[in-house]
Amino acid sequence: RKSGSIEGFPYSEANKNSGVTWDAATFLNYIKDPKAAMPGNKMAFAGVKDEQDAKDLLAYISQFDADGKKK
Repeated sequence: RKSGSIEGFPYSEANKNSGVTWDAATFLNYIKDPKAAMPGNKMAFAGVKDEQDAKDLLAYISQFDADGKKK
């Protein structure tokens, strides 16, 4: 889905206006350094620097659908 598109969540303007559509490659780039990947976002997270840890995180979240239910 498009970044910053869930109704009712207080996304930063940077997130809402980023033009990002999430996919595996975009997520892996973002999760390594959220501030660099999307300047101005409110994500207070330094990032996952280890490539395998990032891939493991992607594999974990990929188990769930958009509603948070296990596929």
